Amino acid sequence: MVVKNADTLTQGHFRDPTFDDVKAAALARGGFVHDMLNHVAAFLPAPSDSATARNLVVSFDNLSAIRDPRRMPWEANFLLGQSWSILGIMGRINDWYRHEDVWDLFDVLRREKFFERFDHVAMYGASMGGYGALTFAPAAPGCTVLAFAPQSTLDPELVPFEKRYRYGRKQGNWGGRYTDAADGVRAAKRAYILYDPMERYDRMHVERLDGPNVTTLKLPYLGHKIPLQLKRMGILKSLAVPALQGNLDEAAFHRLFRARRTSLPWMVGFLDRCLEKGHHHAGLALSEKLMENESNWKLRKQHRALQEAVAQTRSTPPKPSDAAE
Repeated sequence: MVVKNADTLTQGHFRDPTFDDVKAAALARGGFVHDMLNHVAAFLPAPSDSATARNLVVSFDNLSAIRDPRRMPWEANFLLGQSWSILGIMGRINDWYRHEDVWDLFDVLRREKFFERFDHVAMYGASMGGYGALTFAPAAPGCTVLAFAPQSTLDPELVPFEKRYRYGRKQGNWGGRYTDAADGVRAAKRAYILYDPMERYDRMHVERLDGPNVTTLKLPYLGHKIPLQLKRMGILKSLAVPALQGNLDEAAFHRLFRARRTSLPWMVGFLDRCLEKGHHHAGLALSEKLMENESNWKLRKQHRALQEAVAQTRSTPPKPSDAAE
């Protein structure tokens, strides 16, 4: 469906039942659900008597959302719990929002001043959703963006280093509008980009995203699935709320991130990376220290694996070239 004006944002027929829940929730709140070829957009306004009803978060799906049999916007429970209005952009396929239907939707919403109804607009997403949050920021100039481990684009001419997501690259149309997050981020008043600098490709994408309005925050050893790790650490909400409101400062971020030192998921993730990257001696030393105060089967398993890796290293004879040196 080509969107020509706001009147064409319909509640019409849906081709599958996976969006029944979001359709019911949106209509019950007086919002809309717009069905497109590869995507669905759902507007869930907050109750009008809520003090935060005029705060809008545009939420973009990540790759795993497509597997949910009962769809709601990404992080809907958290956002609704804050009594914020939500515009959820949900995909039937993981094409990084590279279809003209989605571009037309955002063009119409901007032209008809939909975003200007709100006192504050934030774009929110992780990975593919982070790409969407950054790339569509020009539809709401002056918005806030919170993006976890985003891609900047999958256009092979712009990011020849990106070897992941071959399916998404083939699915999407990488010409046309809203293509490059490095361009889109300039429209934001404030953009928070959180990533693990140990993830090579994530780091290379973030290096393309710069400007005086951009705050990059490093979360080493959390991997690519950062929101999940922050949730397990119990700090996702405390971090996301001020970021989406545009007032997260780096000192507050670092205070929150200290929680990793007592977070079992972070410890496990860190030791996993030590095993993966070959930092066996450092990982073994840390695991021994951690086990002085923490008894957990995952730590014990990793400790044994690191012991075996170190023993294997010691028992492996040097290569002839190494011996010659």
